[in-house]
Amino acid sequence: MDAEVAGALRDMRREAWWIERREARHTLGLDAMGPSAASTGPESDPGFALMKRCQADELVAALSRLPKVQLRRLLMHAVVRLPVREIARREGCSERAVKYSLARARRRMRALLTDGD
Repeated sequence: MDAEVAGALRDMRREAWWIERREARHTLGLDAMGPSAASTGPESDPGFALMKRCQADELVAALSRLPKVQLRRLLMHAVVRLPVREIARREGCSERAVKYSLARARRRMRALLTDGD
C-alpha cells in the first residue's frame, strides 16, 4: 500500500475515533432519559444491522475499484472532511484537478453501486 494512502487511512481512523468519542459523550445523555428517548426507527429492526453490513461490504468493494489518487482524494474529502483547497495543497496540484478527480470518483462510485440494482 502506498505510504500516502496508508497515512490518509491512519488519519481517517484517528479522526473517526475522535468523532465517536465526541458523539458518545452526547448520546450518553439520551440513554439517561429512559426508553421514551430511545429510537423506534428502522435501527431497532434486527435485520437492519445485516442490511447495513451488506451495504458497507458493497461500498468497500466499490472503493477498492477506484484508482489510488481518486480514492485518496475522495477519502480525504468525504471522510476526513478536508476542503478541496487543503487537498490540493497536500497533493501539490490545483484545486481544479482535485475537483475533477472528486467528480470522476463520485461518478465511478455511482456507477459501481447502482450496477447491481
